[in-house]
Amino acid sequence: MQLCKPVDWISEKKFVVDGLEFGSDLGSYKEVTTADRVVILKDARLLRQYLDFLAPHATGNIFELGIWQGGSPLFYGLATDARKVVALDIANPAPPVLDEIIRRHGIDDKVKLHFGVSQDDRRAVREIIAGDLGDEPIDIVIDDASHQYGFTRRSFEIVFPRLRPGGFYIIEDWQWAHIDSPVYQEGLNFGGEPALSNFIFELLIAYGGHP
Repeated sequence: MQLCKPVDWISEKKFVVDGLEFGSDLGSYKEVTTADRVVILKDARLLRQYLDFLAPHATGNIFELGIWQGGSPLFYGLATDARKVVALDIANPAPPVLDEIIRRHGIDDKVKLHFGVSQDDRRAVREIIAGDLGDEPIDIVIDDASHQYGFTRRSFEIVFPRLRPGGFYIIEDWQWAHIDSPVYQEGLNFGGEPALSNFIFELLIAYGGHP
């Protein structure tokens, strides 16, 4: 993944690509995308880490689960040389200005967003992949959706078979059960849910037998 347009990193929570401002909302989760400012649930530090880590690797197709207000697929679609960015979110309806932003920046053929789709809906997810990517493999999967064990595991079972050999399947925030914060340790978030790290251990066990 290489940058194809410069990014103006104004701060850790504000950056601009192709004249479009991105604002990181990792606190309130109440900000909404407008025609002039896209809300993204990733800060500049994490995006730069992705860009650095993926720089040596070819990125044809990105498939993303969990996009909130549409920020991350728009960033990848505008800033990087990814051929196609396909993404979904359970939220419905979609932020109304997204189609306008995509058209204005000329990335209609590159960025395909699907709202009102659960990450564990096998039929819908498969239809989206087939409709937008045909028989092409996926180079990078980024799961930033529910962060729940059951949903994340089912998504993996659906999507991983479409990942090309040597591709990347990235599960964000899998460590939430082990963060030293009352938000997680007292069950304010994900109360009663199995730790997502259980799935990480399952993947390590599976890797031991089928690397």
